Amino acid sequence: MGYALLDAASDPPTILDRGLVPVLASASPADRLVAIANSLDALIARHAPTALALERLYFNKNAKTAMRVAEARGVAMLCAARGGLTVAEYTPQEVKLSVTGSGSADKQQVQRMLTLVLALDEAITQDNIADAVAIALAHVQRARFGAAVALAST
Repeated sequence: MGYALLDAASDPPTILDRGLVPVLASASPADRLVAIANSLDALIARHAPTALALERLYFNKNAKTAMRVAEARGVAMLCAARGGLTVAEYTPQEVKLSVTGSGSADKQQVQRMLTLVLALDEAITQDNIADAVAIALAHVQRARFGAAVALAST
């Protein structure tokens, strides 16, 4: 499971932290979920974010994989609720559209655009981390747009 924390106050947003939640492949399913919860709780305590953005689960032909993803998402939502964070969910197409302008962009296009939009020195090539950064960026962009619309409505 990848994670990314962005500073939405800067323009462009700045990556404060990113990486993979350390989970042993040899651990039992329950122990993997505990490791995810412990890591997310620690990240929330360290960075004090206000929101958690997740990829919305979509139908997967592999039911076993879909179940594992759903379990990890449930743990993430629990950690967010315990930390008082709001939870936002985005489909893969919404994330791609937000980051690249095309809901059908491939992973390489998303990675290239992350480098450009966030003014990174080098591309994020690890798929799970790039996905987490893209989801976080989509959330920042959606929040900024919502704030601008609210301001214009007053």
